[in-house]
Amino acid sequence: MSNKIQQQVSKERYDIILGRYKLFSAALNDPNKEPVTVFDPLGKKQLEELELIREVSRELQAKKEEDMRKAAQAATQAEEEAKKAAEEEKQKENNKEEPETETETVTENK
Repeated sequence: MSNKIQQQVSKERYDIILGRYKLFSAALNDPNKEPVTVFDPLGKKQLEELELIREVSRELQAKKEEDMRKAAQAATQAEEEAKKAAEEEKQKENNKEEPETETETVTENK
């Protein structure tokens, strides 16, 4: 038994878990055998804590998805605004060029 495992569980507990693991490994590829559980079932308090963790995780996932939607929407909006600004700039440049050509035409006619 490794030193790290000795610090976490007693020798007797380790032997029980190892015995269950060997039974689990033996029944692993046989679908006709009853499934073997290696560890003891969780207690009521542990199950409540696990459910709390799952609930918090669901809330955090929902918040993350909402933030991602907002970011995607903001990026789309910024892209549209940039296109609009570029078009307006192009129109301004075209408007500046047009009067000059008209002036040139008027000058040429005189």
